[in-house]
Amino acid sequence: MKPMCLLPIALIASFSLLSPIAQADTYTKEEYQQIFAGDDTYKQEQAIESIFFVGLNDPSTYQSIKTKIDTLLPSAKDKHVIDNIAWLIKGLGYSGDPQFREYLNQLAQGDAHKKIRKYAKRALADLSKFEQWNPILQDKSQYNPEQSHRANVYAAALRSDNLELMRTTAKRIANERLFDNYMLQQLAAQLSPMRLIDDNKLAIDTYAWITRALATSGNEDFKADVEAVAQNAKQKKLRKYATKYLAKFY
Repeated sequence: MKPMCLLPIALIASFSLLSPIAQADTYTKEEYQQIFAGDDTYKQEQAIESIFFVGLNDPSTYQSIKTKIDTLLPSAKDKHVIDNIAWLIKGLGYSGDPQFREYLNQLAQGDAHKKIRKYAKRALADLSKFEQWNPILQDKSQYNPEQSHRANVYAAALRSDNLELMRTTAKRIANERLFDNYMLQQLAAQLSPMRLIDDNKLAIDTYAWITRALATSGNEDFKADVEAVAQNAKQKKLRKYATKYLAKFY
């Protein structure tokens, strides 16, 4: 990610799902509070990105974000401030905490700058999504202490019964090029069997992305898994996708 605080938010809001995220898995509670109490917008951007998709369960961090938004709102006429608030609003959406729904509604329906209203509406959609996702991302019933926190979170997401969450995870693995054997094994496990496959678009797209992530790794040990999808998947479109990935095994 480019080190600047004025990235075009329209490119990264809500479906920033594909963008690389901050290197640190999480910050400490104290670090989050210090960052959101300060004025370094780049650090705040990085902190928000670190919250996304790691199953962070710390109400005090999200309260710190809300407090920062409240502090900035009276001066939300400057572009820099508006962009900063938009990033912070994204963080509240990632919380999945219903206590922020009314607050985000007020921002979305209020008289704040139109960009703030726009991203409050997007955060409301994210809030509903992460209300379902975060319990899965926080599940440590199969936590592997030999792997990173992020790898464990991604593995939990792939094992879930939520197709959109599985697809988002496969996209991020491919985009971040997280291709160690552990992660590739987690992807391959979803292809045999394909537990949730049927003829609907989301299911096909989800398993296509899982197959694509394996192919993108270029790891010959997992080429047979991609070949199996190309040859044996019941859905013609999924076979077509897998064949395409095989033709240019990355």
